[in-house]
Amino acid sequence: MKQRKSNFYVVIVFAWAASISINLFAQTDAPQWKLKEGDQFAVTLNQTSNSITNVDAREITVENSTIIEMDWAVTKVSSAGDATIEQALTRVKLSVNGFARVKKGERATPLKDIAFDTANPDDATRDSKKLLKQIQPLLGLKFSVVMGANGEIKDVSVSKNASAQLDKMPEARNLQRLFSDEGWKELLGASAIVLPDDLATGKEWTDESNITSPLGQLNRRRTYTYRGPSDDVKSVGKFELTVDLVPVESEATADVLKSKLIEFSGSGELLMDLDGGFLKSSTVKNKTTSEKPYREKMISTTISNEIETTIEKK
Repeated sequence: MKQRKSNFYVVIVFAWAASISINLFAQTDAPQWKLKEGDQFAVTLNQTSNSITNVDAREITVENSTIIEMDWAVTKVSSAGDATIEQALTRVKLSVNGFARVKKGERATPLKDIAFDTANPDDATRDSKKLLKQIQPLLGLKFSVVMGANGEIKDVSVSKNASAQLDKMPEARNLQRLFSDEGWKELLGASAIVLPDDLATGKEWTDESNITSPLGQLNRRRTYTYRGPSDDVKSVGKFELTVDLVPVESEATADVLKSKLIEFSGSGELLMDLDGGFLKSSTVKNKTTSEKPYREKMISTTISNEIETTIEKK
């Protein structure tokens, strides 16, 4: 039971990764990707989430706040416009507060208190120290991403130092999956905007793919709309995003004991600095409701999540 809780909190820390929308553009006749060798960026991601699980008459609430800081450095740009970006985690600050109540209105019983900041490790709570120990060695380790001129993630590679460090952490399988080549490619590819050739104000386009999740195989459809320059600040361009998830039924996924997606909604807004040629900020919100059989009843879980990302050029 303790191992399952540990893995659960590791997942919470890196759930932000599936929703990051970090994309760099430059303004010509229409927004387009254009990176220069030597460009450096500081990325800050602020995630808040609330999870409510109902089991019989018992309600369990978990509130999560996570701040992630990363450094991005463009190390090479090919003649075709493919940019190699070196990335590294520099800070993780996490707070998880959980409560359980038997009946609505009754006094809640606190669960584990998870709170730490890698910038001030001595202030970590007792329940946080194991997770902090797993994450600290990953700070500063490098991985690189190759992005095409249209925003497509073409390749991801993890440094030898990062791979060696992960090999020393067999208990942190979620971290190993995240920092693998395929893990990072899926993570970044799921959030990158692949721009169409005929992009103009009012243009709407979609991308669609099947993904593997704890809820089974899902079909994910993202719809983007470019709204053009902001009414308030003409040097800022605005993109709107909506996301749909639909279960993919098959013999392999038709397990009645697994959690199933009941309802999902997702939306977001991305603001681009048209003069500077990079994403200024983004806000992505989603809400997921799932159910899982439990004895003669059902466990229902609803998760509301919001991620705010800001990018500053150094």
